[in-house]
Amino acid sequence: MQEIISNLQDGTIHISDEFNINSATSSIDATPYFNTIGSEYIISFTNLQNVIKFNKFIYDTIGLTDTRLLKNYYRISRDSISWTEWLDLNQNITNFPLIDTKDKLYLDIKWVRTGISSLGTIRLLKYSLDGLLERESNDGTISLKPGQNSILSVPYIYKVFNITDMEIISNSNLTGVGIEYRYSQDNSRTWSNWEPFTKENITTIKINPIRFFQIEYSITNHSSVSINIQDINLIGNFQNVSQDYFKSNLIGIRECCKSFIIGTYDSNGNYIAPNNNGSAPSNNGGSCDSNGLPTLSTQDKANLYNPYQQKEAINLLNKFSIDAEQLIGFNVIYFLTDPDKKGQDHTLHEYQLYNVVCQADVKIAVEGNNFPDSQIIMNQFDLSLFENMTVNITKQQFKEAFGPQRRPAKEDFIYFCDVNRMFQVDHAQQFRNFNNAAVYYKIILKKYSQKASVQGGTPEIIDKMKTLTQNTTIDELFGIENDQDKASIANKPQLQTLTNDPIRLEYLASIDKELIENSSTIISKSNYDLSSVEYQSEAVKYINLNPTLKVSDNIGFQIWFNMNNYIPDEIYNFMSFYDEINSIGWKSSLSNDVISVTLNSEIYNYPIGTLEEEVWYCYVLNIDQRNRKMEQFIYKRNVDSEDDAAKLNSTILLKVYSNSMDITPIQYEIRDQNCIIYASDMKVTNIRYFIEIIPEDMHNKVLNQYIIGDDSKYLVFADNALAHLILPRFPLFE
Repeated sequence: MQEIISNLQDGTIHISDEFNINSATSSIDATPYFNTIGSEYIISFTNLQNVIKFNKFIYDTIGLTDTRLLKNYYRISRDSISWTEWLDLNQNITNFPLIDTKDKLYLDIKWVRTGISSLGTIRLLKYSLDGLLERESNDGTISLKPGQNSILSVPYIYKVFNITDMEIISNSNLTGVGIEYRYSQDNSRTWSNWEPFTKENITTIKINPIRFFQIEYSITNHSSVSINIQDINLIGNFQNVSQDYFKSNLIGIRECCKSFIIGTYDSNGNYIAPNNNGSAPSNNGGSCDSNGLPTLSTQDKANLYNPYQQKEAINLLNKFSIDAEQLIGFNVIYFLTDPDKKGQDHTLHEYQLYNVVCQADVKIAVEGNNFPDSQIIMNQFDLSLFENMTVNITKQQFKEAFGPQRRPAKEDFIYFCDVNRMFQVDHAQQFRNFNNAAVYYKIILKKYSQKASVQGGTPEIIDKMKTLTQNTTIDELFGIENDQDKASIANKPQLQTLTNDPIRLEYLASIDKELIENSSTIISKSNYDLSSVEYQSEAVKYINLNPTLKVSDNIGFQIWFNMNNYIPDEIYNFMSFYDEINSIGWKSSLSNDVISVTLNSEIYNYPIGTLEEEVWYCYVLNIDQRNRKMEQFIYKRNVDSEDDAAKLNSTILLKVYSNSMDITPIQYEIRDQNCIIYASDMKVTNIRYFIEIIPEDMHNKVLNQYIIGDDSKYLVFADNALAHLILPRFPLFE
């Protein structure tokens, strides 16, 4: 079934279709066949709106070989009459023509069978096409009719040190109006998920104070009347990067002090013009009496001599610098890197990972046109392989290429086209040579060295870097030998049984040794037999949960379970961190084919089908309080018989049930209460508790892991049902 999803909030469009391999060839959803060389299949899309470009294309087939291939093409039109020529359609689309987003877009995609073999057939199973949409944004005062949506963006770029409050300036009743926000700290390369704009959410987001901050708001009018919003403000401690790091305690969707200049709206939605003189009301309590003395007019003040007025001289210096750079500068490709927040070391205050986010052709002036040679310099003090060199680039040219919020920085690198050499930025600073004004950056370069911690951010940059640095590293020349050396020392034991248990207060259930495998992956080696203790008594108790939960906190939970006997009316408890007396906390359990999740006093029921006995299932619970959603999933290994799980060719789990429902966020503070799993007639293992939800696209990875690796920073505890090792304690002899 062909599906076209246009997401104006994120500015994306997704087109996909999946064919039924079992349908008859005459059915609408039957897979297309390519039986002969040159056979084609064309699919058309009409009246696509607001499309900027398509950038990614993926498809899946059966029947492809080295001699039996498919070639992909596409063409576009604005009126379905005049078309472009057929263009190559690759996985990463880099040749999409420049189009007017106001025009409708007509798109044709064509598959053609090629190769030298005429035997056999190729079948198309599915495809997907991703692109970007132009969003209707508004940077000032807005008025929304019922059902309308608008995206607001802050016109300036800030550094954010803390957010303490928020306010929405409007004289309309905002009941029924939905406001969400998202933010970026890598120059719009990636964005956070949209979530409701509340004080609890916005004041608890984790913002890096040394990274630039951009925010967008999505406002949807669900009410039956028109609404008007003058401003949305964040209150805290900020620096306006766009205005030379001007300090501020307010971030609005437009400049401050403009409310009365722009005008307001009354309760009926009628526009009220500003004061007759077009200026804001005076802040004075009253007007002052004239003193009778002559005063200078504005023109008289402008004609006065100002010895500190250097703007014209600075502008002239800037022009001379730009002209000289364009005349005698070297043509270079400047690769700009951006620190990756995944590699931030908060203890040492440094970044370990960098992404090459963009590139541009610019001109650089080399001081004295002197390039360092490659000779080894050795003296009695040190051994120096290569000298440094100094280059200059004007601030205006750099900002035109990369934007006003970016600066030259360490780990950037530069390729000199004329001399075919690559250098790396070692240090960069603004050079203030006239009246404390900086018109260019002075950059210290050193010899380029390829690093595994610096990765290309886009396919185009990756291809460009590979082209420029091909066969220049030891890893490339001796790659096979390096892999063999690593394999000989890797995969050492990672898990040790400790005498001091940092996770459990105690466990009363017996621990059984049982190997749970999924293809070549070991999921678990042991489990708790909850039936070994009295029904509904405490089987396992945990000690390191935070007793406080805020309305902006999320919960991610998973547990593998196997029911010995599935008995009606019996309760199979997954986890309980709940104060029964005060009705606060959360718990989750299964009974009579219904999963019940209790959040404080609210109970959310999710009916499922009957589960089989003696089958290992994995239950995933995501309590997403920030977005007021709760998701539940049940998976199993993709086999009919549990004994065949180790023989599988793939570790992909089978999703048995899934559900999503709206919730009301809760908060609690539980004292003198432990997190408990109560006894029932089932076995459990791999119990994991996270402070963030487990994204669905990560389920297969996380649920198959015996040891949590990259996601351990979100982990509260991971219990693999290992036995507590008890050793004798010896006294300290004097």
